[in-house]
Amino acid sequence: MAEKKKPPEKENPGAKSAAAKAPAKKNRFGFLLKATLFLLVLLMLAGGSLYAAVFFKFIDIDALAAEYNLASYPVVGRYFAKPAATNFETVELPPEGAKETPAPAPAAQAAPTPAPAPAAAAISPDELKAREAKAKQEEAKRISRLARLYAEMKPDEAVPILNQLDDPTVLAILNKMEDSQVAKLMSLFDARRAARLTQDMLKGKTM
Repeated sequence: MAEKKKPPEKENPGAKSAAAKAPAKKNRFGFLLKATLFLLVLLMLAGGSLYAAVFFKFIDIDALAAEYNLASYPVVGRYFAKPAATNFETVELPPEGAKETPAPAPAAQAAPTPAPAPAAAAISPDELKAREAKAKQEEAKRISRLARLYAEMKPDEAVPILNQLDDPTVLAILNKMEDSQVAKLMSLFDARRAARLTQDMLKGKTM
């Protein structure tokens, strides 16, 4: 018995379309990848060329920044320094060939006259007396303090110092000391000075 031939299977149109789309997708992806790489290479070349131009001074960035005022832009301005303000005045130069006339010498400034001193305020007699009394009181305090210092010293140590002072000063110190201390000091003075101080004390002389 003869074998029956199977009818040829019908081809699935969906499988054909899927198989056709796969290479197309691969081709698109490859194209995009190549285009991206090409753009990156172009950007790198452009950036390298720009850097080389700036480095070798083919492009003056400062001049461009000043010309287009790039420092005033919000984002780009951070990379450019603002030009410093100058206080120079514009000077008009004479045309070429014109003779320059010397500038007139500045007039000598007169020396400033000193301001007159304010007149001293008039002091009343009562205030003057009060000042003199206060000065005498302070002087008496100083003399009393010196008298206490010399009284605490030994007579043979105090007399060489007192010999270097004038008579009114020595009299003022002795007048503030007790008689026993004065007697010890007078015994160590030179006879002539002791006699002179005695006469002054007798006459009631002080400083």
